[in-house]
Amino acid sequence: MPPGGMTAEPVEDQVARTWSSHLGCAPGDLMRAGTTLVSLERLAGSGAIHLAHLRARTFAEIDPGLEAELRPILVRGGRDVALTGSRIREGLGAGRVRAAERGFIFHLDPHRLMARMPAPPILLRMLAPSDQPALQALFDRCALAEVDDAYVDAGHEIAAGCFIAERMVACGSGYRRHGFMDLGALTDPEARGRRLAPAIVALLAQRATAAGALAMYRCDQTNTASRRVAESSGFTPCFTTESLTLASS
Repeated sequence: MPPGGMTAEPVEDQVARTWSSHLGCAPGDLMRAGTTLVSLERLAGSGAIHLAHLRARTFAEIDPGLEAELRPILVRGGRDVALTGSRIREGLGAGRVRAAERGFIFHLDPHRLMARMPAPPILLRMLAPSDQPALQALFDRCALAEVDDAYVDAGHEIAAGCFIAERMVACGSGYRRHGFMDLGALTDPEARGRRLAPAIVALLAQRATAAGALAMYRCDQTNTASRRVAESSGFTPCFTTESLTLASS
């Protein structure tokens, strides 16, 4: 128990507090229906819209040049309307949307963690800089899109891998993002089906907790295999995201 006999803050409240801090609002604001538009100069000229549907509220990080087009959509929908990809398509025309992705954000209550170790001869251990050649060889055996989505790097704050002799057959790492430890994992196509990614994610989640960070895992909504990695490790889906890129009007 924390010093002074205080009850530990529930994980769901820690998650809400950390996200609200990142988004510049009070935790209670997440319970108010509606949409908050956040124009970001770093997105200027990109045509990007990043939607996070947290609890009752939607937060939209947008290219500042799109604000004048998006506000009328919200006005027509009313104060409590949630901006969504479908509403954007209805309001601006489906032809404006050049690319769109939908994702899940998972968080972990450490008490729900389901840790497991792979069966011999597979060895699971933390990575060192000397493992970079084996890591690159694993990347070379995977599709480029898979490598990009996993975003694993031996130089991240925490990194682990599964080995058969000197051959790395799965890897994972975590880095600080928005106040959380963001985890990703990747498995050699020839080693899939052995539940190596959940074992790595569980080990990384333990290390994140020991470092005083809440573990986070993200995946595309169409990637059922990645979602199973999160859920089989004890992670819970907390909210959904949408990312759109609009063509110039």
